[in-house]
Order: sequence, then C-alpha cells, then structure tokens
Amino acid sequence: MRERGARIAAVLALTLALALAAPARAEPRFEASIVPVARGAGKPHGASLVELSNGDVLATWFASVEETTSDARIYGAVWSRATGQWGAPRVIVDKGYAKSLGNTALFRDDDGVIWMFFAAVRVGGWSGAMVDYIQTRDEGKTWGAGRTLAWRLGHLPRNPPIRVGDHEMLVPLFEDFWYEGGFTGSYTARIRYRDGEILDKSFAWTDDPLAIQPTLARLNDGRILLLARDKSDQVIRRAYSHDGGRTWEPVAMTALPNPGAGICALYLDDLDLVLLAYNHDRKERNPLSLAVSADGGMTFQRVADLEHDPGRPKATFDYPALIRARDGTIHAIWSHDNRATLKSARFNAVWLMERLAR
Repeated sequence: MRERGARIAAVLALTLALALAAPARAEPRFEASIVPVARGAGKPHGASLVELSNGDVLATWFASVEETTSDARIYGAVWSRATGQWGAPRVIVDKGYAKSLGNTALFRDDDGVIWMFFAAVRVGGWSGAMVDYIQTRDEGKTWGAGRTLAWRLGHLPRNPPIRVGDHEMLVPLFEDFWYEGGFTGSYTARIRYRDGEILDKSFAWTDDPLAIQPTLARLNDGRILLLARDKSDQVIRRAYSHDGGRTWEPVAMTALPNPGAGICALYLDDLDLVLLAYNHDRKERNPLSLAVSADGGMTFQRVADLEHDPGRPKATFDYPALIRARDGTIHAIWSHDNRATLKSARFNAVWLMERLAR
C-alpha cells in the first residue's frame, strides 16, 4: 500500500510539474456566482450543464415545493461568456407534463442536437418515475416533444451522458423503485443515434444495488470509469467497463466518504486526471469538495472545497454537475444552502493544479 501511494504521489507530482512549467502559463482563475432561479417556484435541484455553440453555457434544473409534488417544473438559464452573467430563468417543461418532474442531464450530440434527459413521475413518488427526454436544435431556444427512453417505473437520470463513439452515447441511469426495500442500482444505456433519432439502444447493469446515481468518465486507455453514490452512506463506489459500457466489472469501494449524496466526475484528458465533485463527509452534505485521481479512479486526492461552512454543519451544498468548455474552463453548478438556490463556479486547470500543489 505504501509503494502504491508513493507511485500515485509521483504521478501527481509529474502532472503538476508539467502543468505549471508551460512557458506561457495562464493565471489561475476562479469565480463563483448565484444562479437566478424563479421566485416562489420551490427548491431548485438536479441541475445539469452543457456548452452552447457560441461558448455560453446552458443550465437546467427542476424546482418544486417538495420532491415529487405536482408543482414541479424544469427551468433553464444561460450563462453568457461575453458578460460573465447568468440570464433570467425560463420554463422548459411545465407542470402537467407528468405527475411530477426530477433530475435533468444534458448532452450535445455529434449532430449538434442537445438532449435533455429528465425524470418524469407518472404516479406516486420516485418509484413511479421514468426516464424521458426532449431535444433542442436551436441551442435551447425551443424544445421538441417529450419521449420516453425506457418504459420502466422507478428509473431516473442524474449525470450527463458521455460520448463513446461516432454517433454513440452512454447514458448513466439508476433504479429507485423501492429505496427502502433495496430495489435500487446503477445501469447505463448505450444509444446509437442519427439526427436526433435513436437507432439502437442496449442496457448494462452493475452488480451492486447500493451503488446508485452513477457518473461516467472515459479514460485515455479506453476504459470507462463509473463512480456511484452509496445508498448505505459509507463510501463512493466504483466499477469499470472495458467494452464501451456494454458490460461492467464488479463494483468495488473507494476510500472517499459519501453521505448518501450525488457526485459528478469529469475526465481532464490534457492532464490525464479524473476530477470529482463530491461531499467529503460520511454524514453531512458539507463540505462540497473537489478531488483528483491520477490512476484512473483507483485513488483520489482531495484538492479543494467549492463550499464549506463549518459553523453550520447541517447546511447542504450538494448534487454537483461538471463540464469542461472548449476553452478549457471547468464549469460547476450545485444546489446551494439547503436548496435555497443554485450556485455556480468557473475555474481553469491552473487554479486546480495550484490547489493540488498546496
């Protein structure tokens, strides 16, 4: 174990040295801001991000008085690259589409079509949810009619799909049919598409019902890393696929704590690092932290906190989402301060690597 730790430390040190030794190294950059949400709409949650063709960033989320209530709507807002400000929110999916609405997950495909997967509750609570999706061909100005990905009750999205081939995406999904009874687990949908139409889809399950709300990262060696929230509130769980998400190896435990809260991973290909946003605590959703892995998700090093309020341990900062824009900027969004609003952050790799150096 000591030798393994030394090897990981050496890899991280080399990565850091290369990142900081660039002749024209950019300055570290980090900024955060509150995302404007609709007043009186309830608690915003389940946010996702996607970069638009002009470099702006679209965020989507659902809001309701309580989870699975009939007042739920899905909203969207755009962060402007030119001004650095968020625009006003607007309704994308109104109440009445289904009994209730939940988590959103955005993906831009090879044809420039943006897909939004979301939870559509047909009956009851999350056990009555299905995974639906809508699409936009004009950068979020208008959206098409909703469709259902799979007619299975108790199934939801959480994190964005990843590209796994030409006109192929892998969508991370999970089952929450009866949470207390253990009818839970993670799976993926591999989708082959063309011009917004699904040509073929297949599903692959992990073997652990305690691993839920998965997030995916495609590594430089072709493997796909799956990290998952722990239903038993212990540690983040991990699995790998060697065949593009068609099958998954047995789930194992990482050393990172998890208080039964959502996580999000992002692969930084130029640094060969996996970036993870998560709650570094086994009981509370405070702090909301960032960690990196230099060995494909086997081990992680905590490098920074996006939010930490030690004076209010019961304050929650949770359900993070991450994307990386074409200019290299990493964008994050999360549910802020007991879901009173949403908060976002933007930072570059230099800021992240300087945190790693401390």
